[in-house]
Amino acid sequence: MAFGEKNRHCGATHMNNKSSRSHAIFRVVIKSQEIVNKAAVRVAHLNLVDLAGSENCAQTGARGQRLKEGGHINKSLLALGTVIAKLSEGESFIPFRDSKLTRILQSSLGGNAKTSMICTITPVAIEESISTLKFAGRAKTIKNCPEVNEMSSAGAVTVEENAKEVVEMDMLKGRIKELEAEAVAMRDWCHSVSVSTNQE
Repeated sequence: MAFGEKNRHCGATHMNNKSSRSHAIFRVVIKSQEIVNKAAVRVAHLNLVDLAGSENCAQTGARGQRLKEGGHINKSLLALGTVIAKLSEGESFIPFRDSKLTRILQSSLGGNAKTSMICTITPVAIEESISTLKFAGRAKTIKNCPEVNEMSSAGAVTVEENAKEVVEMDMLKGRIKELEAEAVAMRDWCHSVSVSTNQE
C-alpha cells in the first residue's frame, strides 16, 4: 500500500496544494481451503478505494498536464456516476465497460459484495457538495446480494488467471498508447527536420 501511495501522482492546484491526480485502489485477495475437503476453495476480495475528487478547471486553474489529468479523473467519475444512476433506477443494461474504474468496481456495485462508501463535503464548495450528496443518495439505494464465493480449486485458479490477464491487458494497452504517442512525436520531428533541410 505504501509503495502504491508513493507512486500515486499528486500536484498543486488553486484549490488544493496536494491534489490527487489519480484514483487509488488497493486489492487484497483472500483464498481459504478446508483441510478435509480440498476440492472446495473460498475466494474473497477486499477493495480499498480512494477516488480523486472531480475538478472544475475554472476553479482549480489547471493547465497543461494538470488539465489533462483532471479530464481523465472527471471522465471516470462521470462513468461511475452513470453506472450508479442506472443501478439505482433499476436499468437492465449497466455500462460497466465505459471505464476501467467501473470495470474494477463492478462486483462492488450491485453485485456479490458488501460495500461501504464515504463521501466528503465542504462548505467552501457548495455546488460540489450538493452534487456529492446527490451521488451518495443514489448509491444508497443500490442493493447488493453478497454470497459465499465457493468454487472448485481448479475454478479458483482460472478466476485468478483471468484477473491477472485483465491487468496485464490493461498494462499492454497503456504501453501501446505510449508507443503510439512516441511514434507520432518522432514522425513530427522527422518532418520538421526534413522541412528545415529542404529550406536550407
